Amino acid sequence: MKQLFSLLLSLFIVGGLYAQKPVVVKKTETTPTRVVTAESVYNEGVVLLEEGEFDEALEKFTRAIRLRPRFDQAYVNRAVIKSEKKDYTGAITDYNEAIKISASAGAFFGRAKAKYALNDVDGAYEDYSAAIKADPAFANAYYYRGGISFERGNLNEAIADYDQAIEHKPDYIFAFNDRATAYRRMGKEDLALIDYTKAIALDETSIDFAFNNRGNLKRSQGLYREAIEDYTAAIKMNPDNYGALNNRGLAKIDLGDYDGAILDFTEALRVKADYVYAANNRGNAHYKLKNYKVAISDYTLAIELNKNYGYAYFNRGVAKEMLRLEKDACADWQKARELGVKEASAYLQDCR
Repeated sequence: MKQLFSLLLSLFIVGGLYAQKPVVVKKTETTPTRVVTAESVYNEGVVLLEEGEFDEALEKFTRAIRLRPRFDQAYVNRAVIKSEKKDYTGAITDYNEAIKISASAGAFFGRAKAKYALNDVDGAYEDYSAAIKADPAFANAYYYRGGISFERGNLNEAIADYDQAIEHKPDYIFAFNDRATAYRRMGKEDLALIDYTKAIALDETSIDFAFNNRGNLKRSQGLYREAIEDYTAAIKMNPDNYGALNNRGLAKIDLGDYDGAILDFTEALRVKADYVYAANNRGNAHYKLKNYKVAISDYTLAIELNKNYGYAYFNRGVAKEMLRLEKDACADWQKARELGVKEASAYLQDCR
């Protein structure tokens, strides 16, 4: 039986754009409550920001800046709102003003996240470094800078930053998870397992991503039943975790439970209808059951979802060959090779 190709989804967690907690500037006792001051307007903005009333909060911070043009924290909080509204350029402008007034770690950190959102990765890295210089105990800045190093393939640098993040924040679940992923990329699976397990121990009720990632590690070690236990834990926490559903399906294929795998891939597609990998992998499970026509339907679905997904063409070709549809199989392998599937070349040698 010819080899099919499945895709294992490994989730690497890099924090998203979260609003920084605003700092309330308290009124001085000598300020009468009836007098409108920059601080009083700012405080009103903080309350609105905490309530999620972004537009009204934005107006308050703007007014506070008019009343006190060098009000750095008002610029920062206005920038936070602009980032939430995906106005990253406007956010950077406000962070620039805040940094001119007071080069705070928070302002550099916020500007770094806005730059990253605009794909200015180098600028983001520099600003995370500036935030760390301003506050050497800034765990989040180490964590996010470590994420950039990870993306660049600088795994030792990433691990060094995750080390610092954990040193300054010992319960930093995301840092443990991502350090584990970095260790795994380096082939240090024992250390990866320790860190995934630490992340899970810090919060066993909601961190589905760490269970999923530890499951991936165990599956790569051939510990399929243990992997399924981790994927199941992830799914229990988050029934819509289509990645864990897909990965549990793959582990079930490893154990020969093709019907169970099909159920998992189908559920993954219910959660995410355009999940091309689940469609391809369900096709593989049907192929294992010798349901070649059904397998072809799933590979075709994968191709409809992503016409450039070469392995779906390759696998469909294998299934077509089993039905003696040699000409159609060769056409699929040719397309797969055009899309970069090197394995297709050997199969094309049998085509005339």
